[in-house]
Amino acid sequence: MIGRHRKKRPEPAPVLSVVLASAFAGAVALAPLDGGSGEAGGPSEPARAVAGHSVQKSDQPSERPSGRAEQRSARPANDPPSEPPAECDPSDAGSKHPNGRIPQDDLCPLPQRGESLRADAAAAFYKLNVAYHKRFGEQMCVRSSYRSYEKQRQLYQRMPAGMAARPGNSKHGNGIAVDLCGGVQNGGSPQFKWLEANSKKYGWIHPAWAYSSPYEPWHWEYRG
Repeated sequence: MIGRHRKKRPEPAPVLSVVLASAFAGAVALAPLDGGSGEAGGPSEPARAVAGHSVQKSDQPSERPSGRAEQRSARPANDPPSEPPAECDPSDAGSKHPNGRIPQDDLCPLPQRGESLRADAAAAFYKLNVAYHKRFGEQMCVRSSYRSYEKQRQLYQRMPAGMAARPGNSKHGNGIAVDLCGGVQNGGSPQFKWLEANSKKYGWIHPAWAYSSPYEPWHWEYRG
């Protein structure tokens, strides 16, 4: 009919659509992407959104995994020292002290804590220890090195006959013998066989008596 028109349903205002879209984009940008934790153990801070674009903070690394990998590769290798402390003078080593009576100041500390030898034996042991570490990935295991007269006396009284030297007669009392562990104490082990083949290069031997009377695969002596 003339003069009557069907009313049209009003369309949403364009401005309202833009506002809703912007709000939705902002919510997505502010949400954490992986829910992981940051370097210090707390939650990671999300990037801020500006006009639909995320902006990274300038002091945050862009790729954390590669950063951690770089830190690991930058760590120095835990190699043992190849030389004894500077105060250990091999040329000053000798038999000027009775067996088992060497003062602590005249002994040279080994890389293994609490163990020591005469300076010349210690210097050779340091080099042997480095070669052993390159082969097996760990330092030599030392169970006993220099022994005082009193310690040897206690051992002699406690051990079965023939298993310990009389006090005053032990190579340990001269500071030139070690008892090893870490596999060397087992005759025929890879560690024992390696020492058999290589220790002489560094002045160390497994004495002939220690093969049978008594059998002590762990006992090694410095012969220079």
